[in-house]
Amino acid sequence: MDAELRADGLGSSRGVLVVEGPDDKRIFARYVHDPAQILPAGGRKLLISAHEKASKTQRTKLVFVTDCDYEVRRGSLRGSPDLVITTLTDMESDLLSLGVIEPLVLELVPQALESRAACQSIARKLQMRAVRIAVPIGRIRMAAQPLGIPIDWNDIKLSRYWDSRLGEMNFPRLVDATHSKVSTAIGFNEWRALAKKAPGDAGMCHGKDLVRAIAFLLKTEFRATGVTAETLTKLIRTSLTEHHLGTWDVIRRIKAWQLQNKRHVLTT
Repeated sequence: MDAELRADGLGSSRGVLVVEGPDDKRIFARYVHDPAQILPAGGRKLLISAHEKASKTQRTKLVFVTDCDYEVRRGSLRGSPDLVITTLTDMESDLLSLGVIEPLVLELVPQALESRAACQSIARKLQMRAVRIAVPIGRIRMAAQPLGIPIDWNDIKLSRYWDSRLGEMNFPRLVDATHSKVSTAIGFNEWRALAKKAPGDAGMCHGKDLVRAIAFLLKTEFRATGVTAETLTKLIRTSLTEHHLGTWDVIRRIKAWQLQNKRHVLTT
């Protein structure tokens, strides 16, 4: 109702973008006609519920954007013209796939200033290693999801499981260490089997894990100072350009909704 009232108040040529939270609004805020056109729903569940309850008329005024969050893999979530789902696991993982790591490296790693080739090489290595950290964590996230028990990854030190020489995580050790967090719902051997069944491709990366991994690697392997996951998240958003957005499938699908319904949200 709030979103529809906003759309009506902005005029018949304007639509409203419904996102999960304030950080998602920050991603799009520079690229809309009016920030009032972006409405944070207060979480993924509320957004999905609002979309399900929206009438046919309301869906011509409102376009919803949500994280995939493994639900597409499970077959429990499907997009539609007015429900745009991230290509990868979430917004952050989508944004990191657009090529924003290179400007971050240029800003944070002194060696990257030597040449364009050096910067690109460091960016590739950083992204590859961050994925190798995030994939095992994503597998465990997916395994824990149906148990209804969120795992607080801030309690788990990446350095205990990351082998810098081999460039890989000790997945079995990580699985065993996280069982204590889900032990009320599943036995030790069952937990091992459930985690092992989770896919191991790069699409399992959760954006927050990637950002945390990049911050960890920048400090431990590239000697960058003053880097935190929180500051990196902000830098990623501010590093976005119209060129990046032009290659993002989420933007392409929002534009398709705009064309279909003759209502505009984006200025790009």
